[in-house]
Amino acid sequence: MNMNPKLLSNEEYRETLYPNMVNVTESAEEVVDLWAYADQVIEDAYHSCTAWEWRVAHIYETPDTKYQHIGIPVPKDDTYLVVIANKRERNVVGHYILELGV
Repeated sequence: MNMNPKLLSNEEYRETLYPNMVNVTESAEEVVDLWAYADQVIEDAYHSCTAWEWRVAHIYETPDTKYQHIGIPVPKDDTYLVVIANKRERNVVGHYILELGV
């Protein structure tokens, strides 16, 4: 599956954030082919960094169940590649690099 990665602006990212996001890490079902998308971003931004353990750390969902924010830690402290999926349309909206330490 060839997807064109789209880096979201801060404004676009915030449009998918809602108050009281729900942690669904343990119960989430796969709604998109995450790694088909994420692998392209990882290759471009991190040159695959084969020494790194690429994994999903957490999944948060909006209370209305429209969006999922899928957090993948990257090889930089307190930084995540967040892939935003639209559950209803079953597609990837884009991604955002979330730096919590900033």
